[in-house]
Amino acid sequence: MKLIYSTTSPFARKVWVAAIKLGLRDQITLEVANPLRNADVVSAANPLGKVPALRINDDQVVINSPVICQFLQRRAKNNVDLHQPSYMALDTTERVHTLADGIAEAAFMTVMEKQRPAEHQSKLWLGRWSQAIKRALTMIESGDIELLKNTPESIAEIALASALGYIDFRLPENDWREENPAIAQWYQEVIRDSELQETAPAD
Repeated sequence: MKLIYSTTSPFARKVWVAAIKLGLRDQITLEVANPLRNADVVSAANPLGKVPALRINDDQVVINSPVICQFLQRRAKNNVDLHQPSYMALDTTERVHTLADGIAEAAFMTVMEKQRPAEHQSKLWLGRWSQAIKRALTMIESGDIELLKNTPESIAEIALASALGYIDFRLPENDWREENPAIAQWYQEVIRDSELQETAPAD
């Protein structure tokens, strides 16, 4: 299998961390490609022009990070279940996973908008994406954070750590820690995980 991978994408990072934890590292090769700088490579695997994309063979490709993670889960042989960990209900895992992906998406759209000339940037959309990140973190801070472990043993924790890592990397001015001390404390511990260390975003 070949994973079309960007070193800055929180979605690609989530998939690769999941693959490693599921014991599938040796079955997957990485093809690093940026959706903008290597658009032809990315689009050849995923017609939507997005990473990650998992090429199974010449005829089969899996796209969309949650779908790829589910596919990898079914291929795992090491008895690790990232989607239904023993300490977290399925609905909680799916909720936090979805919120984390939404945070990552809003952060990504913010980064793209801020690359436009200042006079053309939309204050409306920047505000909406900022508020989406804030509301999602508030929801996790107010309840779900108590269920998360300090080692990423579920897809929810991997996704949240990946999203927060992307914010720190691309939007360091977003001081999400101030309003979310419980998440900040959790993140300080979970980011020590070896797979997260290995996959830290880099240009």
